[in-house]
Amino acid sequence: MIEVRNLKLSFGGKAVLMGIDLDIFDNEILVILGPSGQGKTVLIKSLARLVNPDSGTIRYDGIDILTASRRKFLEIQNRIAFVFQNNALFDFLDVEENISLYLKMHARLKEQDIQNEVLKAIHFVGLDKSVLDKYPEELSGGMMKRVAIARAIIKNPCYFIYDEPTVGLDAVNIEKVEELVLRLKKQICKTAVIVTHDVKFMLAVAERVAILKDGQIVFVGNPQDLSEEELYKFYSAGEVNG
Repeated sequence: MIEVRNLKLSFGGKAVLMGIDLDIFDNEILVILGPSGQGKTVLIKSLARLVNPDSGTIRYDGIDILTASRRKFLEIQNRIAFVFQNNALFDFLDVEENISLYLKMHARLKEQDIQNEVLKAIHFVGLDKSVLDKYPEELSGGMMKRVAIARAIIKNPCYFIYDEPTVGLDAVNIEKVEELVLRLKKQICKTAVIVTHDVKFMLAVAERVAILKDGQIVFVGNPQDLSEEELYKFYSAGEVNG
């Protein structure tokens, strides 16, 4: 379980997160929904300590990662997989090298075992081994997203964190990401936090939803409890329908 309490963060004197309280339960997909520019990405980057909040606590199973020792934090960090909005693949590495990098740096595995893990991950996301020697610039947007997810799978994480996983994708690839998110929960990692502004995607995958607006959580509950009227409080008509 992840417990966030009174989380605050400012950039250049401007408050971005203003006292966030949020629980993320084990074995659930929680979607953090909200218009662009509301602090959603800053919040999930704080969950992985990719940015450091000004104050507050972030506890993983009771351990506050903001005050934990370096050793304990690294233990928790190794249980977190983060899928970036821009995928964050290394341009100078091919697909196989991108996916295997974590294992080569942190696992004591033979080269053949690492290759087997890479193949399992790439097949899980619906790609075949023909992509392994390609570089990110040779891939479509949908393929890059699936490679980024495969790279996250390789950690065998306890927590999956996704930042806007459908941005820039067409309807076909959005549906593939939806299927992957749901299949990952069933087969690999049961707890996921997803940031999105895409209401349709949220309705397809969320078990609970939190709405972030102006740096504050203004709703937490079941997606079915959100009426169209309530969504219009936070979105323009175009965003709700798209």
